[in-house]
Amino acid sequence: MNAILEKLDGLCKNLRLEVMSAEEIRSRLTDGMTPIETLTAFLEFQHQHKLDKAAAARVRNARFPQVKTLKSYDFSEQDGVTVEQMNRLCDFIWLEQAFNVVLLGAPGVGKTHLATALGYAAASAGYSVCFITLEGLIRILKTAEISKPSKTRLSQLRRASLIIIDEMGFMPVSKAEAHLLFSFISACYESKSLIVTSNKGFDDWADFLGDPVIATAILDRLIFKCEIFNLTGEGYRISHRQTILKKG
Repeated sequence: MNAILEKLDGLCKNLRLEVMSAEEIRSRLTDGMTPIETLTAFLEFQHQHKLDKAAAARVRNARFPQVKTLKSYDFSEQDGVTVEQMNRLCDFIWLEQAFNVVLLGAPGVGKTHLATALGYAAASAGYSVCFITLEGLIRILKTAEISKPSKTRLSQLRRASLIIIDEMGFMPVSKAEAHLLFSFISACYESKSLIVTSNKGFDDWADFLGDPVIATAILDRLIFKCEIFNLTGEGYRISHRQTILKKG
């Protein structure tokens, strides 16, 4: 038996399959299994292992600031979105049709949480995802011609099925930077999906973009095929503020 397991280990390594211990092999087998059933069980394990590794790689490549899920979001404190709406988005028909999702609201209402949760679900389902802040995106767009890391990251963004642009509106951008952003979003238009989070209503985008014409052009492409959610309520960090000083 040991010689057979050693041979199996060697074959798995040569074929780049997951090596299974004798205990794990026995745990997956049941009495009375035919040779074909045993082989099928082994190959099913190998297939699932490859799917899990690929999903983990997509999550790593997305560069989420933290992994978030819809289950960990408290929908009871939010009137602007429901768990049913988010679960419907997890069928990813919108992604297949290059629709966008925009999450608007004050800081702390969970925009980044929901964006990340949708991105994580998409990556787990087989889609390539990239997460980036607007500040990070502008920096990459400005330096892609002179920086190899920026060029590599921009290539990843262009290949992704879904790009999450976080913190749109938190920092003002120059007119030159707004033009770079417009070119990027135009290139994504109807070819891939974007999830955008912003603390600014659409009427205020001209202010932080520094150019009402560019703001209109960006919004025109962003919201043509788009689901928009206006998140309400007090920010989570404010309502759940912690303190080390006791009252009294």
